[in-house]
Amino acid sequence: MKALLIEDELPAANRLKSLLTSIDPTIEIVDILPSIKKALHWFNNNASPDAVFMDIELSDGRCFEILRQLKISAPIIFTTAYDQFALKAIKLSAFDYLLKPIDKNELIESLEKLKKVSKANEIANFSAMVDYAAGITPKKIAIRDATTTRFVEISSIVRLQADSNYTLLYLTDKTKVITTRTLKDYEDILSDYGFFRIHNTHLINLNCVEKFFKDSCTLEMSNADTVEVSRHKKKELLLKLSID
Repeated sequence: MKALLIEDELPAANRLKSLLTSIDPTIEIVDILPSIKKALHWFNNNASPDAVFMDIELSDGRCFEILRQLKISAPIIFTTAYDQFALKAIKLSAFDYLLKPIDKNELIESLEKLKKVSKANEIANFSAMVDYAAGITPKKIAIRDATTTRFVEISSIVRLQADSNYTLLYLTDKTKVITTRTLKDYEDILSDYGFFRIHNTHLINLNCVEKFFKDSCTLEMSNADTVEVSRHKKKELLLKLSID
């Protein structure tokens, strides 16, 4: 595998290079680029690598500027110090991300995912990331299970239900998707997109609410599902639905 590192901190770049080659000696680091400018020049003059490890904060700006200007067909794994705003965007559409300092076991998991990634997914991934980079509200979210990543229209998600460390997504076409993320992860990601946690086990799309039953404190959703509303969430829910 040929990997490109876009990282402006030399110690961090050298550590990542060392980790990668210790995990898999066949990995070839084709270059280490410290800036947006150098990355743009590199992609315009070289064949695409098999994977890109990209730091978010570079010496001349955020790496999303690269995605504004280029179509990168390789899977992108972001490396970043903790940044809630950035992580929300990354969780929404990126192939994967690693928090610094990078943990070797987490890096191994990312490399395993790389072996299973499909080109079609990465095309959708790129489109979603370009939307974010351009300041456009993304229309799709990356949904991952143990082996694949699919991209689902956010507006097509009716509700999400917790199932241990998994989450079940119920869609407008009445299909169900199982994902390896927790409901809390999706609450963090989707709270800005009209979703509201009505119960410990349920997150709903407010745009998909059809009826509220006062006596039973339940909702009927657009896919005909009925879900219970926690009593301590009732008042806030009614405000969001503009119900007196």
